Amino acid sequence: MQAEKLMQVKNAVLKLRQQLRAGQVYQSLPARMDALIKQLPSTVATTVTLPGDEEVLPLIATLHEQLKKGTLTAISSEQVKLLMAHIGSRNPQVRDQGVYYLLNEALQQQVLTPAQLGDIFDQLIQDQLLFAHIDEPQNDAIYQRSFAVLLLSVLLYADHAGLKFMTPARLDLIVTQMTIYILLETDTRGFVGTTGWAHAYTHIGNILDELADESKLARADKLLLLAALLSRYQKLTTPLIFGEPERLSTYLTLITNKDELYCDYLLAALKEWHRQLMMHTRPSSEAEWTQIFNRNRLLEALALHDDLPTAVVDYLDDELEFLG
Repeated sequence: MQAEKLMQVKNAVLKLRQQLRAGQVYQSLPARMDALIKQLPSTVATTVTLPGDEEVLPLIATLHEQLKKGTLTAISSEQVKLLMAHIGSRNPQVRDQGVYYLLNEALQQQVLTPAQLGDIFDQLIQDQLLFAHIDEPQNDAIYQRSFAVLLLSVLLYADHAGLKFMTPARLDLIVTQMTIYILLETDTRGFVGTTGWAHAYTHIGNILDELADESKLARADKLLLLAALLSRYQKLTTPLIFGEPERLSTYLTLITNKDELYCDYLLAALKEWHRQLMMHTRPSSEAEWTQIFNRNRLLEALALHDDLPTAVVDYLDDELEFLG
């Protein structure tokens, strides 16, 4: 994504975040989010350049063998750097079973130091990694973007579990970057041919869970992330059919039980969503029908949770009865 266009999006998000924190925005937040999405840039496809995997395959094999034998006690910063360079590989054996699996296992076994965790975070959160080709039609950069979000969620989990590396500056940055990412990401693919999982919206659910559980985040920041998700979800024109609505419903259940503010916002957003649908004529395009069924799948997934706030349960009962 071009730096100038990205800066425009960042400035808009930062302004909205400041206004929300100052209590200047609440009722108008959905409309403000919708207006921001409508103004987001899009461009033609460009070539996605990925490194060859030959150099990382021996390292992946070695680390797998050490894990199997129980002899993995450390991963050097050079090895971490090499693994990270291949997070966007089209080969699921490298990306998923290699880089992600190995870094996740290293975290679980506390092989990585807090300093290394911070270094990984600082790399994953960078614009050129999170937003690569994000304003273009579906492309192979989705694997890099999506798995960066997945690893960021794992890092947040590790920090919450006691491997402290997060700083106030990092926490502040991830709120802004993830809000922008959610607003920009329109690639809804789940499992893709021979290249495996893309699953961006499942990974978004993962990181939103961790941010919802972050005690140091202000309510306004959590509300900003919730609002970004709901507004972007409504505008998606390609289907979410690989478990994403179910994953996101878990986050929505979690956040609405944190504070009445989030519950009220979800209800207001759902009601406005319904009102907008009723104002339009019968869907006449694939994109419009996709939006309808994406919504239905999310409502049905939410209805399966028995720990939602009562007000949300009552709304869902009425809405699903209406849908028949």
